[in-house]
Amino acid sequence: MPDPAFYTAVETRRTVRDFLPDPVPQEVLDRSLDAARLAASSSNLQPWEFVVIRDPRVRQAANAACLDQLPAKTAPVLIALVTHRETWRRNRDEILRIFEGRGPMRPSQAAYYRKIIPVIYTTGPFGLLGPLKRAVSRLASLFRPTPNLMSRADIRVMAHKSTALAAATFMLALRAEGYDSCPMEGFDPWRAKALLGLSRGAEVNMFLAVGKRTDKGVWWDRVLMPREWVVREL
Repeated sequence: MPDPAFYTAVETRRTVRDFLPDPVPQEVLDRSLDAARLAASSSNLQPWEFVVIRDPRVRQAANAACLDQLPAKTAPVLIALVTHRETWRRNRDEILRIFEGRGPMRPSQAAYYRKIIPVIYTTGPFGLLGPLKRAVSRLASLFRPTPNLMSRADIRVMAHKSTALAAATFMLALRAEGYDSCPMEGFDPWRAKALLGLSRGAEVNMFLAVGKRTDKGVWWDRVLMPREWVVREL
């Protein structure tokens, strides 16, 4: 039987643009963040980081980086969701450590993380190896199904896709707790990166405003594209 609570969270989640000043309990935030950690990610490498902005001076600068949008200014909690494309080695090593701590690893696990992952994610100095790998995999694809061995740009896209899955899980968890969110892609990426002190391989994926909606927080009725536009069977 379907879980009605899940579908209620999905159906009542809206992009909220005006928030009440009421604080978000820490336990609610913690549960929602832990739910986000369960999100699917490519090869389970979890290339994300949730930066909860608490310092008032940083918050003011973050609001400005978000173009002083109303959700950013009114939400009691503002979170920067960061994508890291260079943490794959650290995270891969942690996965191997955990697997090894559970007992003997399956040969397929060891081979995947020790051999295949480095082939996919290594792009060489200045990313020069990436286009060559991509070309080789494209040529092989002419003869048999072949995965994209990926350039630096491909890895960036994959990391952002995984991070977006974590964001979606987080927003649904918040809604299940009775709280709302607004994902914001409209921001100054250069100022945001400098403000958060991010490394070269990291980018802000989105900002998330979190709180409880006001009566005017939802600006218009939901609009969905026709189902036949978004669902196709072959």
